[in-house]
Amino acid sequence: MSIGRQPVKNCLDLLRTRLSWTVFVLRAGLFALLFAWPIVLGAAPAFIDLPTAMELAGANNEEIKLAKLKHDESLTAERLAWQRFWPSFSLGAGFRGHDGRVQDIAGLVFDASKRQYSLGTEILLDWSPGNLYFSALAARQSAVAAEHLAESTRRETVLEAIRSYYALLSTEADSAILEEDLQLTQDYARQLEGAVSAGTAFRTDLLRVQTEISRQKRKLREASEARDLAAAALAESLRLPPESELRAAKADLIPVPLIPPSNSSSQVAEATRNRPEIKAATAAQEAADLEKDRARLAPVIPNLRTGYTFGGLAGGITGNPGNLGDSQDYFVGLGWKIGPGGLFDKQSQKLAETRRQTAEPQTGQVRAAIGREVVEASARSRSAYDRILINEEAVAAAGQMVDLAKERQASQIGVVLEYLLAREELTKARQDRVLSVTDFNTAQHELRVALGR
Repeated sequence: MSIGRQPVKNCLDLLRTRLSWTVFVLRAGLFALLFAWPIVLGAAPAFIDLPTAMELAGANNEEIKLAKLKHDESLTAERLAWQRFWPSFSLGAGFRGHDGRVQDIAGLVFDASKRQYSLGTEILLDWSPGNLYFSALAARQSAVAAEHLAESTRRETVLEAIRSYYALLSTEADSAILEEDLQLTQDYARQLEGAVSAGTAFRTDLLRVQTEISRQKRKLREASEARDLAAAALAESLRLPPESELRAAKADLIPVPLIPPSNSSSQVAEATRNRPEIKAATAAQEAADLEKDRARLAPVIPNLRTGYTFGGLAGGITGNPGNLGDSQDYFVGLGWKIGPGGLFDKQSQKLAETRRQTAEPQTGQVRAAIGREVVEASARSRSAYDRILINEEAVAAAGQMVDLAKERQASQIGVVLEYLLAREELTKARQDRVLSVTDFNTAQHELRVALGR
């Protein structure tokens, strides 16, 4: 008895379907295990590099968002100031009625009963050209100042994140150096234990090394605490969860020159041209000048008031609404305001002049502060670079000192204390080198921000 092809095909299709579902379930279980494993064992440290930190700092900070909102508010105020030049439109309908005594133009008083129906549109233009024009220009300068202040806030926020990042990188490298030093000292202690057992070394030397191990463990624990605190500070700067266990990318632990060497005068001149704080202060100064011009010149320019009303009018003595007809009214007028806010208002002019004079020293203060920031950042950068070169020499010399101490110890000429002191000098030199590199990179970023780049 033969089996047909169709039943065999159906069986194969069913088998393939079950195998596909089995593979799918296995894959789903594997992915679930991979995702659940870090939760079971504890979250692993998250490594972050400098570009990512800078991007997060510029995206999540509330101060940057607040500065941008203030800029948007000033832009809206500027658009509103210019829109006041447009006439206003109104559309409406009305009804008026009267019953009883009324007086005509000639003075005759009589009884009357009348009704009035109106329907139409009114175009009204009420201009104070001087006030509108100077207020709009001042609002524009205020918007420019708010824009530059928002950029200044963004730069300062990113720079603060950079400082926090390099602080974490420094503590991370410091912990790695201490951990390596502890491992070498522990290996040395095990060698001494064998020598003490063989009678070729004193037990006091072994105890001295064990004491040094305890001291190094304490330093390593302190370094771990400093690393955790720096990670928490960086998480705060980046607006990440406070429990985030951040670790800096070790590839960033090299000197990265961003600004070529230059004299202080040219750097201060560049910062004066580029810094957003200077541009904001200049815009605020121009806004104060415009407010002074408004108080002085705007009252001289006459106010313009014009309107045009057109529509339909119906009514009469009988109150018949059927006599609807066209009706138009128009008027034009010029005038000057005398008193507060108008002509001969000396107090408003004096107030505007005082505000303008107040803005001038504020601009000078900003320029002086920027000059100091440039000089300080440049000095820190040069000092850190020189310390890097000096620390390289110190690390090389301390390394040779350790090698010589090991050779002397091997030949039974040296003592254990000499080797421990040599190791301590090498560790301090390496730590100083890490600190110099991170200080140099931080100072380079500070100088870049100080120059307005």
